Amino acid sequence: MLNNEFPPLGGGTGTVNYELFKQFEKYPDLKIDLITSGNKNDDRVEQFSENIQIYKVIINSRDIHHASNYELIKYTLKASIKAIQLQRKNKYDLSFAWSTVPAGFISFLLKLFFRLPYYIRVGGPDIPGFEERYKNLYRIISPVIKLIWKKSKLLIAKCKTEHEMIKAINPNLNIHIIYNGIDTEKFFPTEKTLSTPLKIICSARLIKRKGQEVLIRAIAQLKEKGIVYRIDLIGEGDEKENYMQLADKLNVSEQICFCGYIKREKMPEFYQKADIFVLPSYNEGMSNALLEAMACGLPAVVTDVGGTEELVDMQNGFIFAKGNVAELSTVLEHIYHNKKELTNKSINSIKKTQKLSWEQIGRKYLKLLNNEKKQKTKKH
Repeated sequence: MLNNEFPPLGGGTGTVNYELFKQFEKYPDLKIDLITSGNKNDDRVEQFSENIQIYKVIINSRDIHHASNYELIKYTLKASIKAIQLQRKNKYDLSFAWSTVPAGFISFLLKLFFRLPYYIRVGGPDIPGFEERYKNLYRIISPVIKLIWKKSKLLIAKCKTEHEMIKAINPNLNIHIIYNGIDTEKFFPTEKTLSTPLKIICSARLIKRKGQEVLIRAIAQLKEKGIVYRIDLIGEGDEKENYMQLADKLNVSEQICFCGYIKREKMPEFYQKADIFVLPSYNEGMSNALLEAMACGLPAVVTDVGGTEELVDMQNGFIFAKGNVAELSTVLEHIYHNKKELTNKSINSIKKTQKLSWEQIGRKYLKLLNNEKKQKTKKH
């Protein structure tokens, strides 16, 4: 396996990798070596479990939550060398990449040099056109992405929208959809009364694609009508300073807590103290934060994009058009005047996440891996 991020480095992809390892460690016949990034004080080799070993190539990330382009290139070079060394030694049956770039590129090299088949779990930003801030970069690397996909044995998408976007680029690819999961033993609801004023939580990187600007502007519109919400913005990112300045300009700074990065083990209490989860993204795959919030019993207010559409409907939340400040403002005004609706929506959020345990998701991945094993056995 190849993944440039793994806790404590990185974000959602690393978290999913970690949670699935907790499932894979139960299967001693499945042997996994992961090559990931590390910093200078990290052990170069870690034993995750008896059957899972982690190799860290030292990158020395400046920001543990987000890798720079230079750091991604550094990982690609170092991880490629390590992958070739390990392949010569262990002769793997399969390479599994947790993103198209950079991990999938390394899997592509292994296929080129050793004829090693590979699977790719496609991240949203891997898909050309998904992330506006990578617009210029896509022009350069899109041909590489398409080639890596074409040579893969299987692609895994996290939601129907990603599946459709990939198929639009190449309809001949073999693609499976496997949702992200949720640990309902960590993320669960608690008994509480609604806050006064109501509290919104938005947990996402502070980047333009996540759309926090839309939420800040909607809150400002509501304030003019005498409707007050409090907001916890969880996360760090390139737009943090701009958003703080915007909140100050619109005179809503006192309503918004820029909480910064919160350790994962502390997140349940933040969700449990909130009343509503808002994710105003312009594009989204399958948001881990949305799943966590729903598991904690929060009604969700989300945009009509990506995997959010598959998790949220009028039974457990509200959907508004991406970038539409007025529409989000209207939704939040409706909630303010109809707070009783939140109880049933909370119950339905919990019900939806109960079908997405990591154990169930892990079985779906294992089924794919076992199919690969059966095909190899038939050939021999």
